[in-house]
Amino acid sequence: MATPTDAQSARAEFLRFRQPAEARRAKLAAFNRRPEISWFGFEGRFGDPALAEILVSRVQEGLLGGGGVAALNGGAIAAGFDAAFVLAGLGHFDSDVVVTLELSAHFLSLARADRPLAFRAGVTRSSRAFAFAQGTLAPIGGGAAFATATAMLAPAAGGRL
Repeated sequence: MATPTDAQSARAEFLRFRQPAEARRAKLAAFNRRPEISWFGFEGRFGDPALAEILVSRVQEGLLGGGGVAALNGGAIAAGFDAAFVLAGLGHFDSDVVVTLELSAHFLSLARADRPLAFRAGVTRSSRAFAFAQGTLAPIGGGAAFATATAMLAPAAGGRL
């Protein structure tokens, strides 16, 4: 299965969220209050009925790689994909806690942070016990993807920590 390169092509492949809009709003508010989301400068949102987005709303120096280029480092990219996949899973599972069981990132080019960036993710296959997801990191407003990723997600046992 090809990894989508932008939100437009992704919509056709992603499953619509199972959770109703009101439940997603509550989960999104809790997600955005999480300390690690704030620390990374991320902000989550549900972009449409099938797409979770993590906006890089604040680029701090610790997110940038070395080498003299203002680009996100690989660890920050992996964290952004993890956040996007968890948020996508929250839109599907009747659980307040979703975990990433497996994540594979593919770095395509330097993720230049000189313009706003967004991680976009959606679930491609799902059951009650787990889901598969795909995502991209690209500039907001269009442009080639800097990275793509796939993941396997699951709701936490009992639904709460």
